[in-house]
Amino acid sequence: MQIECKIALQRELGLPVRPDCPLIGFIGRLDYEKGIDIILSGAPDLLQDDVQFIMLGSGEKQYENWMRATEATLKDKFRGWVGFNVPISQLQGWGRQTQIHGDRFRCGSRRLVGVYNTVYISLVICIILNINRYFC
Repeated sequence: MQIECKIALQRELGLPVRPDCPLIGFIGRLDYEKGIDIILSGAPDLLQDDVQFIMLGSGEKQYENWMRATEATLKDKFRGWVGFNVPISQLQGWGRQTQIHGDRFRCGSRRLVGVYNTVYISLVICIILNINRYFC
């Protein structure tokens, strides 16, 4: 089922349909507390690899603008949905293989809800260990 959801998500967002390509997702508020600065610092290296990356969220304008600009330059690899969309967030929940989660102030308080075979990357670990290459 995950592959079918992944393909549906890729089609819905206009990404190339590539069942074999790792799909990374982030859903959340775009601000410092959620570690968006860490995502931005690692994204150029990450997006050089054979991956697709989807972000849903709203918040600080600089991060919203970064998502728009990144999508404009990396159309086959990145989608940035400014705002929130329930159907897309649910489809992302089932279709991604990796979920990025960050919270500088409430370590471990967010329930990591996902599906079988989804890897969660916690930015809290990166902050504590001061490692930001590929989000740990």
